[in-house]
Amino acid sequence: MKLIIKNFLILLKRFTSSSLLNITGLAVAFAVFYVIIVQTYYDFGYNRNFKKNIYLYTTCSLSSTNRNLQTSPQSLNEFAGKYPEIINHCNIQMMWDDYDVRDSADEVIRTVTNIPITLSSENEDSRNFFNVFEPEIIAGDPSTVFTPGRAMLSESIAKKLFGNTNPTGKVFFKKKSNDPITVVAVCRDFPENCSMENGIYLLRYINSAEDIGSTGYVELVPGSREKILKKNAELRRNDGSDSWQTELTALTDIHLKFPEKGKGNINLTISLLTIGILLIIIAYINFVNFSVAMAPVRLKSFNIRRVLGESFSLLRFSIILDAVFLSFIAFLISILFISYIAGSVIKEFLSADLSLTGNIGLLSLIGASSLLMGFVAGIYPAFYSTSFKPAIALNGSFSTSRSSKNLRNILIALQYVTVIFLFITAGFIKLQQNFMQNKSLGLRTENVVCLRYGHNIKNELLKNPDIVDIARANTIQGMAIPFARNWEGTYNGMQASVRLITVSPNYLRFFGIHIIEGNDFSEEDDYGNIKMIVNRTFAEQYGFNHNITGTSFPLDSDKTADIIGIAEDTHFESLLEPIKPMAFITDENFSGGLIDATLIKLSGQNTAKTIDYIREEWRKYESYDIEVPFIGAMIKEYNYNQYYKPVDNLSKLISISGLITVIVTIMGVYGLILFNAKLKRKTIALHKINGASAGEVILMLNRGFIIQFVAAYAIAAPLAYIVVKRWLENFAYKTPVYLWVFIAGGLLVFVITALTVSYQSYKAATANPIEGIKES
Repeated sequence: MKLIIKNFLILLKRFTSSSLLNITGLAVAFAVFYVIIVQTYYDFGYNRNFKKNIYLYTTCSLSSTNRNLQTSPQSLNEFAGKYPEIINHCNIQMMWDDYDVRDSADEVIRTVTNIPITLSSENEDSRNFFNVFEPEIIAGDPSTVFTPGRAMLSESIAKKLFGNTNPTGKVFFKKKSNDPITVVAVCRDFPENCSMENGIYLLRYINSAEDIGSTGYVELVPGSREKILKKNAELRRNDGSDSWQTELTALTDIHLKFPEKGKGNINLTISLLTIGILLIIIAYINFVNFSVAMAPVRLKSFNIRRVLGESFSLLRFSIILDAVFLSFIAFLISILFISYIAGSVIKEFLSADLSLTGNIGLLSLIGASSLLMGFVAGIYPAFYSTSFKPAIALNGSFSTSRSSKNLRNILIALQYVTVIFLFITAGFIKLQQNFMQNKSLGLRTENVVCLRYGHNIKNELLKNPDIVDIARANTIQGMAIPFARNWEGTYNGMQASVRLITVSPNYLRFFGIHIIEGNDFSEEDDYGNIKMIVNRTFAEQYGFNHNITGTSFPLDSDKTADIIGIAEDTHFESLLEPIKPMAFITDENFSGGLIDATLIKLSGQNTAKTIDYIREEWRKYESYDIEVPFIGAMIKEYNYNQYYKPVDNLSKLISISGLITVIVTIMGVYGLILFNAKLKRKTIALHKINGASAGEVILMLNRGFIIQFVAAYAIAAPLAYIVVKRWLENFAYKTPVYLWVFIAGGLLVFVITALTVSYQSYKAATANPIEGIKES
């Protein structure tokens, strides 16, 4: 063993620069792989913390045009009652509100804002929350949680409201309410990577079957999902009045496979994991390349040891052990890199906790893998370096072995294929993200601000000459606010689904939405029959083309809407969703009088003063201030935080990982250039003595890498095109496949490689040839 360690130290001393490059590249690869594996473990482990996770599903309503997670408690009860295979079920509604703790004089002593509130409906099955999710109770008795005036708190929220004291029995209040809420239990926080929010768990009264603002969860008998869905399909065929088809989505699939509810992306997560694996492979390719390249130099010493009686098995074992030592040293160094990354800006791109203490299991697994991969990577060099007769090794003829050069060339070409592919695909991921975030919704939102839940103060506001116009709606387009009704019914002999948005008569003119057929609303449409304007997609999808005006659409059993026009398509939801059939109506009573947004168009002059004026008018009705955001920025920020940010962060992580993969590859290539320059010092010196210029020497050293790059680009570019094309098909709206990205991706890798390797080649080419002759 002492001899093995001694030989390893001699190797490091003789080839210090090349060895350090390989160790550093491998250490960086391990550090980035740790980051990637922690994030992918987080994503794939989403909702797997529940004890019954493999039996839990969400109910999902499907139609020909819509997929919706939201259900009403009554419809869930109905659904569950038909199937004995459903063991437990409950409805959960996530809401946001402000709560405070008050003293004996009713003074607020602590306020907690924007707590995610989990509410259940008033029915016997709401108590099944504990049977379905099985929260860990750490204080109190949860048996009376779902009764009026009582609540259970998650541990973190309990500390925010009551500090470190025992909160059970204490009371708090909803903001602007004098009705006390008593804490009867505290549960352990749910982990971050699950769909259940940590907050306040209490009862909400839901009496309307049309209240669909909640999500239904069911626990099934193992293996019964397909049986339930088959029964559901049979019931639908036998009951023409039931237009909904129910799907059961596994709770463990929501995060990555259900964009309407989850925040992950299965394609990007798999891409990230693939990059991590490729990065490790490339780092070990560098090691194998270096080991094979060193064989001509080390072969003489190996075979001297063989002549002196050392066995093949011990010799090979020592070479393999060199690889194991190098691999494990790189892993230990990577821990320092990981500690740095955990405190750097990169952590902002991750949902997972990067701390070493929080991921001891994964870190240990990577450490054990470093030993195994070092062993595997050392096998080929060990057998290759000991496969030649001693006479050949001692006279040095092996140094020109074509087989060793061919192997290195193939491995380097594979590295180039990988990094070119990564640069091109990372470019399109970034372009797609920019495209999604900047594509127009089809609405003119310049100088438009918004009052949420506004009072009807139109007349007062219009007295200000810098307020041009005011419109109202029960939702905000582009934000997918749930107050817009998703109506299902039979229309024109087919099942029809349409998003209904209640608006003021001037709404379409306000946002510049073009009428392509029929008429716009008039001010008189507030009264009498309900008027409806459908979008182009509605008309085309249901086969009307341009003859839909003048017909009626059934809203419910006793109400219809007269279709008076067709409007150009605009986006209702985020751009992750294609435009669906949508319609505007003018009857506030039909939507329950829910007006979510007062939309105010400003002149663009004296903007700050005008917004102050709006706030002053608001305070005539309410005692608290209100935000008056610009609607364009609000929609963009909402969609970014709700849909695009997790994907954008993954994209940034992929780009950074791809760049590091390129750096590790270049480090390996640079290490080989460094090694070859040292090995060929005599050859270089002889070329220079015979009149070769520095440029000719540089070309001689770099020619092989240029040929490998060109061959790799010919493979990587078509492969990237196929993958990018298929990936973009997952999006309803996508960036064009630009040719310049393929050119730029290849050119960037080439320039980085050329600058890096040419630097060392230049040093070798301009060195004193006499020194090269002396050292040889």
